[in-house]
Amino acid sequence: MPDLYPWLETNHDALTAVINQGRLPHALLLTGQPGLGKAAFATYLAAQLLCEDRGAAPDPCGHCPGCMQFRADTHPDFFQVQPEEDATVIKVDQIRQLSEKLSLSSHQGGYQVAVLNPAEAMNLNAANSLLKTLEEPSDNTVLVLITARPAQLPATIRSRCQQVRIEIPDSQVALQWLQEQGHGDTAQTYLQLTNGAPLEALKQAQMDSMGVRREKFTALVDILDNRVSPLLVAQAWCKDEDMQGLRWMREWLMDLLRISVSGQTKQVRSADLQDGLLGLARRLDSRVVFGLLERINSTLRLTAGSLNRQLLTEDILLAWAAQGKR
Repeated sequence: MPDLYPWLETNHDALTAVINQGRLPHALLLTGQPGLGKAAFATYLAAQLLCEDRGAAPDPCGHCPGCMQFRADTHPDFFQVQPEEDATVIKVDQIRQLSEKLSLSSHQGGYQVAVLNPAEAMNLNAANSLLKTLEEPSDNTVLVLITARPAQLPATIRSRCQQVRIEIPDSQVALQWLQEQGHGDTAQTYLQLTNGAPLEALKQAQMDSMGVRREKFTALVDILDNRVSPLLVAQAWCKDEDMQGLRWMREWLMDLLRISVSGQTKQVRSADLQDGLLGLARRLDSRVVFGLLERINSTLRLTAGSLNRQLLTEDILLAWAAQGKR
């Protein structure tokens, strides 16, 4: 069965009480920053609802026919909707197919559970189609929408769901869990880099992101000092998953602004690069940093579409290189 991370137990207990009282809403909106386990929580909740031998127990039993089907990913009353391969949006046809399935009686005579992740990926037509299902839900149907950006969902969708917010866990709980995964020496730093999100911290630790971050940060310094071509760096960065290089650059620019305001590095998020950030803060005008930050935010919005990622990255790094010639 899916895992329930220790920091999710409070949310789980609250929903279990609602389930046992027969007051579970037909639509839930799971929110919270990335890396907190929203998808895992939704999956665990689905397993709990589809268990045929749970009774009032808070957890799925793991051995009934429903649990066995769920474990094998063959449960006929569990549906997952996400962008199709090579797509960035959830399309209206996907929602229509889901609504058609949910309009039928459940195969096992219990709940039907659908998980949409990420919910903000629905295009306008898909959201409007889902709205009809939210307004006229079938009996024993539970829709679970997952999003880290609830503001990007239409207000009509949000208003018809009960929000369940997954909060950043207590630092000691997160630290202990991350240490148990085998990252004791660097756990604290990775948690700080990911704003306390344990799963994102684990992901970054597994890919040794501190080493990768330092390489990219060094590349930015080398661009300013005219030791490397911004075009060559852009060619490498545009291949990053989710434009990670530019996202880190945005984080560092925000840290430069924090240093500019306070004159200290205590408040910076990038604890692994404090000395280098302090050096850059002394070289760059805060107005320039603001301008670059706006350009990166605009670029990251554009890269969600089909525009040329390399050209967009080149534009940012050429503007960065120009600061070294001032």
